[in-house]
Formats: sequence, C-alpha cells, structure tokens
Amino acid sequence: MVASSALRIFYRTSDGRADYEFAFVRTADAWRVYILWSPDYAGRDDGAVATHRLSDEAGRRYVCWTGRLQSTEDAMRVAAAWADATQRYIATGKQF
Repeated sequence: MVASSALRIFYRTSDGRADYEFAFVRTADAWRVYILWSPDYAGRDDGAVATHRLSDEAGRRYVCWTGRLQSTEDAMRVAAAWADATQRYIATGKQF
C-alpha cells in the first residue's frame, strides 16, 4: 500500500487484455499516480526511461508525467493513457 489516504483504482486496458492497479496519492501540490500492479514486460526493456516510471525515496514506482495533476480525474486520465501505452509497448515494442 502506498499510503493510507491513497485512492486505489483498477484499470482494464482499452484492448481488454490486461488489468493494472494504481494508487492516486496527493502530494504537496499535485496528485501522483503510483503503479501498484502491472503485467510483466515480457522481455522488453523495463528500465525507467523505456517505461516512463520514476521511483520515490522508498523505491515505489509511479508514472513519469511532466504536468501537474490537479484532480483525481487528471490522475485517472494519466493512469489510463500510461496503461494503454504500456500495453502497446509490451505487445509491439513500440516506445511511447
């Protein structure tokens, strides 16, 4: 669990092939999308750059996003976009 006040959500990718689990956590000035569960990368590069993931000081992974997420709706859109792009990357190797 990322934090006791985290909002946990599940997302099924738009292709219907995988489920992802996220936690939305409020930081001092925005929301952060933590990745609680995602499928295996099936031999693809799973490094931070290729997968657009960052790690916090405790080593928990979250979605690398340049803009500030001001609402849970923003966080949900980013989680869905990241999961769909990740799913495409796993299936095809196409970077995002």
